[in-house]
Amino acid sequence: MKQLITILMACSISVSLFPTNGVVYSENFENATVTATTLGNGAAMNYGGGAAWTFALEENYPIAGTKSAYFNITNPGTDWWTLQYRIDSKFAVKEGVQYKVSFKIQSSVVTEIKFKVEATTDFTQILNLKGGYTIEEYSIITSAMDRDGDNSNFMFAFGSPAVPAEIWIDDIVIEELGATGLDKNTFENVKVWSEGNKLIIDSPELYTFNVFNTAGQTIFSNPQSISGKTSLDIVRNDFVFVKLTSVEGFSKTVKIQMH
Repeated sequence: MKQLITILMACSISVSLFPTNGVVYSENFENATVTATTLGNGAAMNYGGGAAWTFALEENYPIAGTKSAYFNITNPGTDWWTLQYRIDSKFAVKEGVQYKVSFKIQSSVVTEIKFKVEATTDFTQILNLKGGYTIEEYSIITSAMDRDGDNSNFMFAFGSPAVPAEIWIDDIVIEELGATGLDKNTFENVKVWSEGNKLIIDSPELYTFNVFNTAGQTIFSNPQSISGKTSLDIVRNDFVFVKLTSVEGFSKTVKIQMH
């Protein structure tokens, strides 16, 4: 039976220190319809390579609201590109501008899929889904667009090395981000604390982070910047040092006692 277990994911640490210029795309599937090659406003494409799937609207156990997108990948095929859910040419992007893509996702089993942007930039974020019907929330900051264009393709790729899985997606929101306005004072908005063996970082700004023990050895390193709240299991350390670095290169190190 599908269970509702929720976890907030961060592919690094952040929420975005970029001011947003507004939502350019959203899909919650409440009014979505399904055809042979579309699900809601997105295109559901099978490009061969031995891949096989079905897709539909989930109405019995949606992630949110009354409907979610549902994909049943029975064979992921030979490469990442075989199965794609594409938000293709739905809005014009601007050269030099980054976009924040937020969504909820759920998988029946542990699997690796990709979120990609093509045509106006080359961006890939690997999503290591936890499985077990855990609802995960992502906010991803893309690289800056290489050029203006109305042919940008934002996609979820379910091909190899993904494994056969049932996957649900909901509440997709794409926001255009404004110019950065970072300075060292933005670090005051970042909260770092411990709960038992868990180190927790909550940031309304965009940062990467590294964690060190008292001997200066790296315990954890995450070079990619994303948004939200994250937690790490820290074992056998009384104190740790957390170094946060902004996209503008400002850094701050805090010492945290593990309980």
